[in-house]
Amino acid sequence: MIKYNKILSCLLAALLLTGCQATPSSVKNKAKDYTNSKDVTTGKEEFVSVDHLLDNMDSLLKASYQNMVLADTIHIEQPQSVSILQLENPKNLATPENVKKLSKVVLGTNKYDHLIKNYKNEKWAVGDTYGFNYDSRTDSSGDIDNVGFYVMNTKLYLLGAYGIRNIYHPDWGIPLGNCTLNGKKCSLTKQYQYVENWAKKNGNVIENMYDDFHVKTIYKCKSDGIEYLSFDVCKYYKGIPFDDIWFSPEQRNSIDDISYPPNVLEICTLGKPKIESLRNNNYSYTIKKEEPHNDKLIGLKRALTLAESHMSGTHKYNIVDIDIKYTICQATKTTYTDDGKEKITISYEARPVWSFIMDNKEHQTRNILWSRKFINVDMITGNVEYHESDNWDD
Repeated sequence: MIKYNKILSCLLAALLLTGCQATPSSVKNKAKDYTNSKDVTTGKEEFVSVDHLLDNMDSLLKASYQNMVLADTIHIEQPQSVSILQLENPKNLATPENVKKLSKVVLGTNKYDHLIKNYKNEKWAVGDTYGFNYDSRTDSSGDIDNVGFYVMNTKLYLLGAYGIRNIYHPDWGIPLGNCTLNGKKCSLTKQYQYVENWAKKNGNVIENMYDDFHVKTIYKCKSDGIEYLSFDVCKYYKGIPFDDIWFSPEQRNSIDDISYPPNVLEICTLGKPKIESLRNNNYSYTIKKEEPHNDKLIGLKRALTLAESHMSGTHKYNIVDIDIKYTICQATKTTYTDDGKEKITISYEARPVWSFIMDNKEHQTRNILWSRKFINVDMITGNVEYHESDNWDD
């Protein structure tokens, strides 16, 4: 799984991405073919300040809409501030010292410190990559690479949400109850509280730009005959989490395409107060420039109208969650040196969006990354991005 992520990092670095994508033609064509649909009037431009983003939220969430049904599970958090963030990969994250820090907080030991080395000459490595026991299947291992991917795991080798059997949403306020892991009863509530507290204390152990961490989603998984829990922990900046959903950057309507990695922490446990593994997803970031946009934003009322207008012409969509989040877009610029050598520069921009999320129940038992439909409305421009999968029943 580590090697998979390393390869994914290399492929993503080579992709010529132009940022987030607009509504695909397949959605527009469906709208044309649906003869009973009615156009949704979007009205005039309306903007609000950050303090008024959620005005009339209760009544808006209880209202009836032509093309969507809002679930009772929706809970929207008020952000402190909204900005456009210019991001870059940290320059000094891959160091032996940071490997030692991760080992201490995740594995609870520094007994592997003497084994740390630079794997930069390995084919899978992305520049300087410090770690230990990379090829081991009998002991704990971990590493950090040059663009900020890092992982630390015990010898059980449980990484991320694979072989998903069930999904739980602690942020919806629904009691989590219990589950069974490897024949033993497990309290999901206690596991959630343990991981939530652990992340708040240790989430910034080698990254320091985030002001909070919260468990967003819990997956019950089974891999290599072992049942375990995988937690998606959202990283927050000034009250706004970074995107936690995997999706294809080119919106090719296929869950098999290379997915753009969410900026989250993935933590695995076996139902006990012990972390079995920690990894982030392919990149770490630091803020290069912050452009506040607190005075002229699209509020919830307008976002609902814009989202519904892009749903028009198919059927009623069940919206299970609405989030304010930062979604990261990647762009590449190719230049050439005087001697003709190609130089690719990668830049990242985090933009604030309203994200209308539709759950994907039929994929729960498939051994794939969790994929969900969503419609994102840019909070500054009003541009709408739609992610769908042809594997879904429309």
